[in-house]
Amino acid sequence: MAPTSTSNLDMRTQAPLNKVPLAKFPDGIKTSGQHPPLYDQLQPYKNFPKNINGPTVWKKEDYDHNPERWTHRFTNTEIAELSDAADTFEASGTPLTAITKENFPLPQLSKFLEATRKDLLDGKGFLLFKGFPVQAWGNRKSAITYMGLGTYLGYFVSQNGKGHVLGHVKDLGEDAAQIDKVRIYRTNARQYFHADDSDIVGLLCIARALKGGESDIVSSHHVYNVLQAEHPDVVKTLTEPIWYFDRKGEVSQGQDPYIRTSVLYLEPGGKGRVYAK
Repeated sequence: MAPTSTSNLDMRTQAPLNKVPLAKFPDGIKTSGQHPPLYDQLQPYKNFPKNINGPTVWKKEDYDHNPERWTHRFTNTEIAELSDAADTFEASGTPLTAITKENFPLPQLSKFLEATRKDLLDGKGFLLFKGFPVQAWGNRKSAITYMGLGTYLGYFVSQNGKGHVLGHVKDLGEDAAQIDKVRIYRTNARQYFHADDSDIVGLLCIARALKGGESDIVSSHHVYNVLQAEHPDVVKTLTEPIWYFDRKGEVSQGQDPYIRTSVLYLEPGGKGRVYAK
C-alpha cells in the first residue's frame, strides 16, 4: 500500500474539502507529485559537496547480515495502542484525509517513531516493520492505522492526477509499454531503481505476491560519492535542470505535459543535504 495508486477503500467518512483544516497540508493541496522545482532555489554544482560522510552512506554488507539493525517487530503493547487509536479515530467520523497526530494519539509508540523519523531523514533511511496484523484488521482499519502511524513521520501528499494519498500498488492490467500515460505501479512490470518525489515513502504489504515483489534499496549518498570520485562530470550534469520527465497525462488545463528539472538537489537552508528525486 502506498500514497500513489488507485484505491477502492471505503471512504464513507469523507467530508467536504472545507471541513478539512488546510493547515494540515503545509505545501498546499496538489493533484500530483510531479511539479517543476523552484528554479531560483536550485544550487549550482560548485555548491555541492565533493564527498558525503555519516550514517546516510552505507553499503549492502553493512546491513545484509544484521536484520536487527533495520527491522522492528511490533510488540503486543504497540499493536494494542495502534488498534485503540484506529478504533477511536473511526468512531469519530473524521475523514481519513484529516488524520493527524492529535486525533491519532500514540503516547508510547510515538517516542520510538520520533527516533525512527530522525533515522529516516538523517540516518540509514529505511526501516522494515513486522507484525502489522492486516489479516485480522482488514483493509479499512489497516489503512487508518497505516496513515495514522505515518503522521508521526511526516505529512502525506498526493502523487497522481486523481489526488490519491493512499491506494493499492496493484496490477490493473495496464500496458507498461505505454510510457506516456501509464504509471508502472498499476502494471505487473518490474520497477527498477528510482526515487519518488516525496521525502519519505511507505509501503504496507496487504497480500504477499505469489511471485516477485521483492524490494531493493541503495544508499543514494554512496552512489553519489562513487560518481563524484569516478565521474564528477556526470554529477555536474545531474545537478543541472536539463532533464525532462513525462507527466503521464496527469496535468490540468494549460499545464505542460512534462517537467524540466534536475536529478540531484541541494536542500535549501537546513543541513544542505543532497537529495535525488
